[in-house]
Formats: sequence, C-alpha cells, structure tokens
Amino acid sequence: MRRIKDDPNINPKDLRKETIFVASSAIILFIFLLIWSIIYTFIDAIVVMGLGFFMLVPAFVTNGMMVLAGKIKGIKSYPMDGGRYYKDGKRILGDGKTWNGFIGGWILGFVVSSIICWWFLNRIGEAQVYDNFKLIDQDYVLSFLDLIMNDDNHVNYPMYFLSQAVIALGSPIGDAIGSFIKRRTSLERGEVFLFWDQNDFVIVSSALALFFFPLRWYYWVFLLLITPLLTALANWVGYLINKKDVPW
Repeated sequence: MRRIKDDPNINPKDLRKETIFVASSAIILFIFLLIWSIIYTFIDAIVVMGLGFFMLVPAFVTNGMMVLAGKIKGIKSYPMDGGRYYKDGKRILGDGKTWNGFIGGWILGFVVSSIICWWFLNRIGEAQVYDNFKLIDQDYVLSFLDLIMNDDNHVNYPMYFLSQAVIALGSPIGDAIGSFIKRRTSLERGEVFLFWDQNDFVIVSSALALFFFPLRWYYWVFLLLITPLLTALANWVGYLINKKDVPW
C-alpha cells in the first residue's frame, strides 16, 4: 500500500486543493439535492441522477479503462503527440497520453459499458410503478430513452451500440483536450488542474450524448457536481494499485 507522506510525486498543496474542490462539490451537490427535494421529491432527484449516470456509463467506464490500458507491463507505449512540441515549446500532450490508453480504453470501455447498460436498460424498460413522484413518470423515462428503445420497449440495438461507442469515445477525446489545455499553462504533468482534471471527459461525452438523449440543464448540474466525487474515488483506487502516479 502506497503512503502519501513518503511519495515524492505528491505535492501537499495540490492534495489540499483537490480535497477542497471535491469537498465543495459534495456540499453543493447536497444543497442542490435538498432544493430539488423541496421542489419535487428526493426520489425524483435520484431517478434524474440515475438516468444521467446511465447515459454516461460509457464515459465513466472508458475513463477508468484508459488508465488500465495505458499501463500494461510488457507493451510499449505510443504517445499520442509522437513526442512533438507545440509552438510554445512545450509538449502537445505529453507522455501521459498514449494511443494505448486512447484506443485500448475506448474499446474496453465500449464492451464493458455495453454489457452494464444493457442490463440496466432492461430493468428500466420493465419499470411500471411511478408512485410518489412529481416529475418522473413512465412517459418521461420512455421519452429519455426514445432513440435507443423500440416502441415495444425492447432495445434498438443498432442505435444502442452506436450511442455506446460515440459516448465512450468522448472520454479519451475529452481527456486529450484537457491535457492539451493543461500543457498550455504553467502546470507540469502530475500537478492538479482543478475542474478540468475531473470534468474534461464528461463534458465532451455529455455533448456527444446530446445526439441520443434529451440532456436538460439539471442533468448538467448533477453530472458536473457528482463527477468530481466519482473520479476522485477512481483516481485514488488507481493510485493505490500503482496505476496512477498521483491520485488526481
């Protein structure tokens, strides 16, 4: 088990910034859920978060798979920028972004998320009871899933797999864009880059998800608040099992 105090890669200031950001996101999310529960119900809030998370399962799974695929022992890594530098004299993306992680993570993420979402999709399609809801009803759920479900409530597999592949692809694209922006600042590889480190992949994947799902404003709020919590957990796991150099 790695010890943070003994790790030269961990800057205490970065760790403090990360902790404050994640804690702030948790507090704001709690307040937003409380307000939502007053206007509608807490169950409505849970279902909305569930639908938003279901929509972006490909992105979250791919984001985790990129870490695993990018660091497989015995396999040579191929940096996405080919070692080239931008006009500012800095690396375009850096050694941390490889085709191994991009392609391998995307393929693994697509396969795993397709299985996970298929199971949940069938459970959602079977749901019939919407008592004690103010916002959510069966028509709301079916309209959300309209493009990936047939009229008989069965999965529209061509559109389903297309949505999985496209939304999963948004994760490595967003990660690469975040890295490019980070390299244009004074931050070095491994330094914390608040907001972008946690949300770059989910922003791009959410934008691509608009082609398949009606993403209303409150989905964006929920996702941008809960994503830092989920990515923080995943990053700490990756750090503790030696798949990441820093836990962010």
